[in-house]
Amino acid sequence: VALSSPRKESHIPLWEQELSAGAAGMNLLHAANAMGFGAGWLTGWAAYSAAVRDAFGTPDERIAGFIFIGTPGEAFKPRPRPDMADVLSVWDGAPHPRA
Repeated sequence: VALSSPRKESHIPLWEQELSAGAAGMNLLHAANAMGFGAGWLTGWAAYSAAVRDAFGTPDERIAGFIFIGTPGEAFKPRPRPDMADVLSVWDGAPHPRA
């Protein structure tokens, strides 16, 4: 279980502390895959359940996700993904970096 455990008294903004849980989880997934393991990150109803959260943390924490790491028994099957043209947009108002 990846927990976000922000500290209100910290000089680091809460939003940045929450984002760090996601960054740590993603780095863990990359490291596991680089070592030849299969890894996945899931959320779902349990990530938002106070009872489940309380089993792993405190009311001040939030479950960022459930990270599973293991040895794959078979090749991963790709999930359906949207066509990139349907989700990509380009901002034409950006100034040129040398302007």
